[in-house]
Amino acid sequence: MSRKVAVMTGTRADFGLLRPLLLELDSRSDVTLQLIATGTHLSEAHGRTVGEITAAGFSVAAEVSIWSEVASTRDSSLSAALDTGNAVAEFSKTLAALQPDVVVVLGDRLEAFAMATAAVVLQIPVAHIHGGELTLGAMDDSLRHAITKLSYLHFATTDEHAARIVRMGEEPSRVFNFGAPVLDTLSGMHFMTREEIEAKFGVVFGARTALMTFHPAAFDEAPALEMFEELLAAIDEMHECHFIFTGTNNDIGSDEVRERMAAFVAARPERVTYVESFGQQGYLSAMHRVDLVVGNSSSTVLEAPLLGTPSVLVGNRQEGRPLAASVIKAHADRSELLQSMRKAIGPDFVEEIAGQGAPFGQPGFAKKAADALASAKFATPLKKKFWEGQ
Repeated sequence: MSRKVAVMTGTRADFGLLRPLLLELDSRSDVTLQLIATGTHLSEAHGRTVGEITAAGFSVAAEVSIWSEVASTRDSSLSAALDTGNAVAEFSKTLAALQPDVVVVLGDRLEAFAMATAAVVLQIPVAHIHGGELTLGAMDDSLRHAITKLSYLHFATTDEHAARIVRMGEEPSRVFNFGAPVLDTLSGMHFMTREEIEAKFGVVFGARTALMTFHPAAFDEAPALEMFEELLAAIDEMHECHFIFTGTNNDIGSDEVRERMAAFVAARPERVTYVESFGQQGYLSAMHRVDLVVGNSSSTVLEAPLLGTPSVLVGNRQEGRPLAASVIKAHADRSELLQSMRKAIGPDFVEEIAGQGAPFGQPGFAKKAADALASAKFATPLKKKFWEGQ
């Protein structure tokens, strides 16, 4: 009898990271994959990217809208809290209907926390990917550690992250370092050429081109819009590069950032182009082909170094993550950002970082994680002890 493995995806970003694991699970005779699409996958404002899932050949077992009808306004702490409560309720109904043997969540977002909460109450074991990491500039840091304590299996990406999970009281026998999922993605990726990217997405590459992604963060060094204004001021003076902007997430503060971004792009069509959602292949291809990545997305510190593209990390949203030599950290200050961007595309820096890569292991995550999900023994009733080194 095959084991039913439910996997939740809530954004274009986590679907890209999960895709190799989904392919591995879907190919196995001892596993039945139950794919749950939620979050911005179902949002028209974010491109309704659930279509990318089905286009990739996957069947979606459930589409779960988590937006609370009670919330009178979006993009606020209140709406986020109400959405989280609604998500727990909706995920509970979905899990009760699907009856999976284990639920897989990735990362640190509210929807992952809500799914883990629902699963634990229903006595369904949770497998968590990317636990043990730090992002001190975001509320997500607390959510990630909460998900760790709600989870039964842990797929960390480095020895340091695995050790941190154990220090949180999780038994070492349930904690694995399988490396970063993105390594599998990159190892099998066909990268589009600049010409193909331009033709498909309507963007323009200049003599030098930068890719910019910025998300609001709850605990950053300044309010999100204030930080974004400093970044835009620096970009306005960075005449060496054409810029490609991508859409922001749906976290608190995203609406005002999105509105300001739209106005900035509209006023500078000769220097800046905008793509709401590249999709996985398009985004990684663009990152591979540009000369610089700038912003505060996790891709600034993970995918960009793995692709050998210099990056400038803005603010504290990724504070606590290991940084490769190719990542220049900068405060949200116009002059510091401008100086950092110019350094990043300079020949001396490009030569210095050549071939250095990033500290996230080797490909092979998908096969190892699928084996663990298929073979793990789960206690009945599901309970854990707090590991104190004994």
